[in-house]
Amino acid sequence: MPLIDKKLVTDRETASYKLDRSTVELVRLYAEFIGSPQEHVVNEALVFVFRKDKEFNLWLKTTNKSDLLAKPEAQENGGKRRAKTTTVGSGTSPLSSASKL
Repeated sequence: MPLIDKKLVTDRETASYKLDRSTVELVRLYAEFIGSPQEHVVNEALVFVFRKDKEFNLWLKTTNKSDLLAKPEAQENGGKRRAKTTTVGSGTSPLSSASKL
């Protein structure tokens, strides 16, 4: 049995949104603060909001889409663990590489 688990790999989709400059700066700073990529901050913040909004959760149930809020389950797939998720947010930006210096 290995001491370190394989990395959980999730399916990603690129989405582009225009945000207020101050929001972009806060995302960059928060990513630097926790030592994670900006796309992770955006993804986790959105998932947090979606899960906490009770009215939205009820609406998802009425539209038979509540399964989208389920946490991804790892599956063996060609030697990698894979889970189906959709990521909202842009990939890396010039600011993200500057925050790693």
